[in-house]
Amino acid sequence: MTRKQNQKNQKPNNPKERAVRLLSYRNYTSAELRERLEREDYSLDEIESAIGWLEEIGYLNDQTTAELWVDHRNRFRPTGIYGLKRELEQKGVDAEIIDAVINTPEEDYDLALKLAKTRLERLKNLPTQKQYQRTAGLLQRRGFSWDVINKVLGSLFNSSLDTDL
Repeated sequence: MTRKQNQKNQKPNNPKERAVRLLSYRNYTSAELRERLEREDYSLDEIESAIGWLEEIGYLNDQTTAELWVDHRNRFRPTGIYGLKRELEQKGVDAEIIDAVINTPEEDYDLALKLAKTRLERLKNLPTQKQYQRTAGLLQRRGFSWDVINKVLGSLFNSSLDTDL
């Protein structure tokens, strides 16, 4: 076994080292990092010490991680306010931070409209009613509010949810 392989297979004895290594791969929230280190059988005192140290030196920041997550979602998999809130809560982000980083309703509408237009390109051979239903379903699954969905579908189909269904 080469030295490089041996180093790769060894688990660091220090949770600080392990946390830094994990953070070198991707951003973690403090809750995610805490959970990951707990699974690797470090003591709670060591974990809290490591997380405190990382926050102190600025290497672990829930606000920045949440902002990057929202930005990534908006670019690659548009998600509504409700969907973003749910995902960030699952990542252990505080409610105040979530409220600070989520989209405004105007941004939410723009994202939903862009997503709906993209989806309608693929659904153009279906009857209008099917296009309408599938687009509404997609937007709902992605966490957009019914107000936003209704506005988007109204602008694309020149009707409202109440009259077509």
